[in-house]
Amino acid sequence: MSFRAALMNFIIRRTIKRQLPQNADEIKAFRKRMSDAGNLMPKPSSGVSFEECQAGKVSCEWVCPESASPTAVVLYFHGGGYVMGDAVGHRNLSWRLARASGFRVLMVNYALAPENPFPAALDDAIAAFDWLKSQGYAPENIILGGDSAGGGLALATLLNLKNLGADLPAAAVLISPWVDLTLSGASYADNSASDPMLTREVLKAWAECYLADRDAKAPLASPLYGDLLGLPPMLVHVGSTEILRSDAESLVDKVIEMGGTAALKVWPKMVHVFHLFGGRVPEADQAINELGKYCRASVENPE
Repeated sequence: MSFRAALMNFIIRRTIKRQLPQNADEIKAFRKRMSDAGNLMPKPSSGVSFEECQAGKVSCEWVCPESASPTAVVLYFHGGGYVMGDAVGHRNLSWRLARASGFRVLMVNYALAPENPFPAALDDAIAAFDWLKSQGYAPENIILGGDSAGGGLALATLLNLKNLGADLPAAAVLISPWVDLTLSGASYADNSASDPMLTREVLKAWAECYLADRDAKAPLASPLYGDLLGLPPMLVHVGSTEILRSDAESLVDKVIEMGGTAALKVWPKMVHVFHLFGGRVPEADQAINELGKYCRASVENPE
């Protein structure tokens, strides 16, 4: 682990981990602090543009690198426990992924809980995918991506598309995906002390906001419990000390058991969604470049 990564872990443990919200009032206040903190991230490359758009009724943001492919796109869902986050707060990740892949990235500002509980976020995700198709993007040229809750949402989107009999995207790239809202994986206990950011208590509160008394094992809320047969290939990243490590490992194991293709990269001692720190932490730059190469290969050489 690099010195910068170790410093990042230390700072996050001493600040963010102690401040994560656990009720509606705290969530709203934390959203404001997150928005302000976005100004502290590295400035985007001069070769990338950002454009607000509407995917039907869903607010989105196009992230467009120079010389991007005119036919391929990454449809990306930000993290934030289903209760916070937006495209602007994820720009440091989105523009680097766009540049690394050579594809435009469509960041989706899906509806957030507790104001808009499950399945509102999923409805927006499906709407964004359908809108991309209406704009001329073929499913085989679309990559689904997401981090944390957004990773779970990306997987739920794949399940729902399969249930609807729709053509599926080419592949998925998932960063520390939260796919089990029952919080039952072994790492929730095993990594409780080592995770620099998340706690089981915080995730439990966010899950309750999102589920609004619905079953935590509902496959489209906790896609780990869905039928993962026939899904497109996926690359999954997770940090070794995360409490969400079990989610990533169980997902990849289950996809492979179902005869699918899934690869897992466990990054030693890296904090939850460390990719957000591209430009400041070398492991983040390496990880984003790896995701970008996977996106390109999935479209250009699907076999």
